[in-house]
Amino acid sequence: MELDELKKSWNTLDEHLKRKKLTDETQIAKMIATHKADAQKSIGRLSSLQRLSLSIGIVGLTLLLTIWLIPSVFHISAEWQPKINTFVVFLCVSILAGIWWDYRTYRWMMDTRIDEMPIAVVSKRMENFRRWTKYEIIATSIWAILFNVLNYWVMGYYRADWKIQTVLILVFIVFDVAVIYLFYKKVVYKNINNARKNIEELKQICTD
Repeated sequence: MELDELKKSWNTLDEHLKRKKLTDETQIAKMIATHKADAQKSIGRLSSLQRLSLSIGIVGLTLLLTIWLIPSVFHISAEWQPKINTFVVFLCVSILAGIWWDYRTYRWMMDTRIDEMPIAVVSKRMENFRRWTKYEIIATSIWAILFNVLNYWVMGYYRADWKIQTVLILVFIVFDVAVIYLFYKKVVYKNINNARKNIEELKQICTD
């Protein structure tokens, strides 16, 4: 009798452990699915942002070439033409470089498939993207300085009173810093950090 009760107790315990294991596995599967979905959503936003940047670059390049090659349509005088030529060449080279960079990073993000790749590989690819973003910020900051210097010359601001020039320079600096900071901090890095957080959680779950 005692043996039957013991067997019954063991069977009950075994069933309990099986149900608990099944529950734990279900919860883990849900956690993995949630983190993957959140990470993929952030990666998708970054890809969409780069696709938008590519589109803007192509449209901008088309407009610039129109202004440059058909100056009579916009009634550009002979006095302004040399400055406009210099400015347009600078912008065209900048946009072409930007299009190349955006396409490169866009393809990188599109090829980062969290459902098909090992988590370690996805993590490494995101770290590479994060490092490239730092390079992009540096390049963007240098470009902003060059753009402002060229714009300063084209618009003839250097002929103005020193007080006006000081105000203009301060406005340019504050505007550039604010735009670069807000864009990368609140848009780009927000999605990078969110993807990174979810990928780290996935690595932790898979390790455990």
